[in-house]
Amino acid sequence: MNTFLSLPNVLLAVIVLAIIGFVLGRGRARASVMGDLPKLHSRPIHHGWHVVLATAVPAILVLFFWSFLQGLVSNSILNANIDPSLPDLQIPEAQRALLSEETIVVREAAQRGLFAENVKTLAAALTGAGPSIDIATSDYEALANNLRDAGQVVSADITPGMLDAALDLQALQTRLSMIGPAIAMVLAVGGFFWAFGRIGAEFRARNVVERWIMGFLIFASTMAILTTVAILAAVTVPSLTFFSEYGFLNFLFGFDWSIAGDVVGQPEGENGEYASQLGFMPLLWGTLYISFVALIVAVPLGLMAAIYLSEFATARFRAWVKPALEILAGVPTIVYGLFALVTVGPFLQAVVGTTIMPNTVSVITAGTVMGMMLVPFVSSLSDDVINSVPQAMRDGSLGLGATKSETVTKVILPAALPGIVGAIVLAASRAIGETMIVVLAAGALSSVSGLEANPFGAVVTVTTRIVAVLQGESSGFDSIDTLAVFALAFTLFFITLGLNLLAQRIVAKYREQYD
Repeated sequence: MNTFLSLPNVLLAVIVLAIIGFVLGRGRARASVMGDLPKLHSRPIHHGWHVVLATAVPAILVLFFWSFLQGLVSNSILNANIDPSLPDLQIPEAQRALLSEETIVVREAAQRGLFAENVKTLAAALTGAGPSIDIATSDYEALANNLRDAGQVVSADITPGMLDAALDLQALQTRLSMIGPAIAMVLAVGGFFWAFGRIGAEFRARNVVERWIMGFLIFASTMAILTTVAILAAVTVPSLTFFSEYGFLNFLFGFDWSIAGDVVGQPEGENGEYASQLGFMPLLWGTLYISFVALIVAVPLGLMAAIYLSEFATARFRAWVKPALEILAGVPTIVYGLFALVTVGPFLQAVVGTTIMPNTVSVITAGTVMGMMLVPFVSSLSDDVINSVPQAMRDGSLGLGATKSETVTKVILPAALPGIVGAIVLAASRAIGETMIVVLAAGALSSVSGLEANPFGAVVTVTTRIVAVLQGESSGFDSIDTLAVFALAFTLFFITLGLNLLAQRIVAKYREQYD
């Protein structure tokens, strides 16, 4: 029973039932009028699709949402059932006497969160190892070694309290994993018979199917909005915790970034200050500096390519060159990063010399390659905008005696300027959020102080720091350093959001004028 009520099996059963419903639904619709199809309000195919939608949609929605909800439910139950008297959660009395009440509360919350994460990791390891692991043992070190030998991850030393909580969580997850598929299966069977029973000459199946489709469209648009809200919530909550501990102004206007691995609520520096220096300004400067260099490369090249292809190139030449140019847009960014690391960086260093450019990773290296990546982006959008300028404006300019070049510079570009500016702003937003190129080509400094003005020097960007910290520079998710990357993502989110809104406003104004 447990095997059958797994999500893949139930999903397959729902799909098979829906296919059967489609075939039987069409056949029943024909049989209900004895083959005299004009008597049907809706075509047989509409009746078949009504059975399919009634069978599959509610069941699949339950499976979709339950795959997310069961994790939230199990986490909530786990956190609610953690015994605060467990030795794993206790702060030694010698340390407690030296801490303030506020610090004790923060540290206990951090230890509780860390314990819960260790329990979840252990429960996943026990599930992955299967029944081959003997859990009825008092040798917890041997148990941990057996799990690791079985290819499982055990993130901490196993304790009795942790093992008991992991076993309870494992049993709970097993039960929860069956509830959603069971509900989905009941809904699928019920929907099948309900829709099958409504088939008849007078049933308006076409109208019902159209309402199903309308509901799907509304659901899709709502999910897009909810995804944005979920992303914002995911970075906002840890960011607020970080700001409450480190200070919003200290973060936003700090000019030093240096990781020390402090745990939340446990300052280790002098005068109760954090040893980690987590200033945002050097990272923001590095991000904007590289983006500026990228735009210097991308905007002139992309704009001139768009002007040539739309106004001067022959149709045959455009048909070959435009797709070839846009191939660059499909190249993975990691390939651009490798190109910068092994080709562009050494080339620039050979040109300017090692005295001026001691390292191949630099602002100019990352910015140049990122600009190459953005060229098809700017070119394609600008080309579409230029081609949208009414032909009458070109004909009028040429009819008044203007040359082709004068028509482009004095008529077409001013008319297309709002759309071109929108394309540039969107390209800037894309550059600010780029990760792989700057990780490989801009430098991977773990600490930085002040603002680097030399374009041949290495800088640190927001995305570089996020990748580095989450890949192991910090001491865990209870670390102030790890929470800092959520603050970085939070700030970067609003910077790119502002740029996108600005671009949309500009493009909307353009469309209102020329559509």
